[in-house]
Amino acid sequence: MNIYIYASSYDENSGGSVVLHRLCHIINKHSSHSAYLVKLDPFHYGKKTIRKYLSKLKWELCNKFKFKTNDDWDTPVWHKLNNIPSNSVVIYPEIINGNPLKIKNVVRWLLHQPGHHTNVIDYGKNELYFKFNSAIHDFENDGSYTAANELKVIYYPVQIYNEKLNQERDIECCYLVRKGFYKKSVHPPKAIKIDGLTHQEIADVFRRSQKFISYDDYTAYSIFSVLCGCPSYVVPTEGQTVNDWYPDERDRYGISYGFTDEQAKWAEETKDRVYRHIINEHNKSIDRVINCLQEIEVFFGKN
Repeated sequence: MNIYIYASSYDENSGGSVVLHRLCHIINKHSSHSAYLVKLDPFHYGKKTIRKYLSKLKWELCNKFKFKTNDDWDTPVWHKLNNIPSNSVVIYPEIINGNPLKIKNVVRWLLHQPGHHTNVIDYGKNELYFKFNSAIHDFENDGSYTAANELKVIYYPVQIYNEKLNQERDIECCYLVRKGFYKKSVHPPKAIKIDGLTHQEIADVFRRSQKFISYDDYTAYSIFSVLCGCPSYVVPTEGQTVNDWYPDERDRYGISYGFTDEQAKWAEETKDRVYRHIINEHNKSIDRVINCLQEIEVFFGKN
């Protein structure tokens, strides 16, 4: 079975990019199937605005030819879009509208809540949905099915963040905004913003910081800071409880959801479980992919 994964260029600071490329690598290395990356055309997500048309033009003239992959992974790029076998499967991240590759068998990988990033949900019928983890809400669409298995694939540069160095914590606070741009600012005036820095640069800041605040509910940097010995806080989304945030408590290890004494105590008491949990999740990623491939075969074998 050929599997085509619709993905943006590889970017070590983009979780969505990393897991889509990693999924391709795992399929090729640990299954009998063949996986290929297909360059994601930005025209196929979000609303069709003037800005979107300009983005499309830039992509056609420039960005399409700068597509990057991870040199250490088995992630071939498929260029012959008019020559895709009819029995193939396509995997789209949840942001993609419709079925731009026109492949019959569609898998939709819900890396975030459908519509969260784009305010648009444009899915077809007879699709198979996989949730990334426990934070993704149940989603129903007429004629489609949500898989029993979660497709949680992670790849974290643990070696960068888990290096034990004794450094003076001379930075009062650092913070990350990313997808939490709409939240009220709570960090101190001299806090250091880490958005856009490399992993090594961020690790260096974490090791010198007394506190890390994330406005983004769902980012791996919240646990990376814990690995560096920096207390990690997430600014809660209004109306979202800690159990709504992550129903599986293992995903909350080492992180304080908000600034209450109760949450700070939870983070302190569970921080030593973070590294082992990450290693376990890395190891489980392969098994999850194999299980989901089996579910894909069964589902589309009935259509």
